[in-house]
Amino acid sequence: MRPGRSLATLILLAALPVVGVLAMAAGRYAIEPATVLRILASPLLGAGDWTAMQQSVVQGVRLPRVLLAAVVGAGLAGAGAALQALFRNPLAEPQLLGVSSGAAFGGVLALLAVGDGWPVMTGALIWGLLSLLAVYWLAGARKSQRSGAVLLVLAGIVVNAVFASGVSLVKLMADPQNQLPAIIFWLMGSLAAADHDRLLLTLPCIGLSLLLLYGMRFHLMALAVGEDDARSLGVPVGRVRGLALLAVGVITASSVAVCGVVGWVGLVVPHLVRMSCGNGHRHFLINTVLAGAVYLVLVDTLARTLSPMEIPLGALTALFGAPLFAFLIRRLGGAAHG
Repeated sequence: MRPGRSLATLILLAALPVVGVLAMAAGRYAIEPATVLRILASPLLGAGDWTAMQQSVVQGVRLPRVLLAAVVGAGLAGAGAALQALFRNPLAEPQLLGVSSGAAFGGVLALLAVGDGWPVMTGALIWGLLSLLAVYWLAGARKSQRSGAVLLVLAGIVVNAVFASGVSLVKLMADPQNQLPAIIFWLMGSLAAADHDRLLLTLPCIGLSLLLLYGMRFHLMALAVGEDDARSLGVPVGRVRGLALLAVGVITASSVAVCGVVGWVGLVVPHLVRMSCGNGHRHFLINTVLAGAVYLVLVDTLARTLSPMEIPLGALTALFGAPLFAFLIRRLGGAAHG
């Protein structure tokens, strides 16, 4: 039985801080959840009975990591939901447009030429947005709105192939002892380097993009029914498509810039929300964003606690996402035949 849509939103709103506190408590240096709460409230309540090490771990290491995981998960899930409505395709997800490959190319190029840090984030963000412009230019969506969705997918495949080849060439030129391991680990996705600077870069980019998508949620749901029906309702299809793609591109590029390539979130989470909470236009995007935040915080917590060596985040999201999506396919197939 599905919960009411408003109830589902309230449950997810309550689950996010609970999962966040438990994530900050978990780790090889475990801290009691109650102590985590007191440390988080220390700016208001003053000093307490915790140690300086506990405060440093919570405020300096785990808090920015949990917040960054929540922001990236929310952004990727919201971007996936928007693309699935835009293309009327349940398999659409943020990597479809080739923005991930473009951002990955910019990141590894900066790693090769300059080194880790701000150059990687800046390079990934710039090249991700350039790849989005390349997709839109190749598709010529303004000139052919009726076939624009198909052309955008084809253009995304081309751009993805070009930048994926560029990434391979950069890896070939990298120093196999020093640069290549760093490039490979970054490409597999990780939040190990999360800090306040990365959070400050990502939060406004992803937050404003999600607000833009939320403002267009009615138009996106109309497009999910069909372009002709959307036009009959007065939806400016070309403008909505362009703004939605811009928001998705900024979200994807920002995510790759701060944590590498993390797949499957934008594909799996919207389906889970659709099955458990429904697809109503009033709450679907909010529920998907909240569920994406909870999901990635949980997965990142497992990535750093399951083994002594941190598991790459992208590998873990694929490990969880692929079987889950296979289950969804089987369930939908069974419902169709039933």
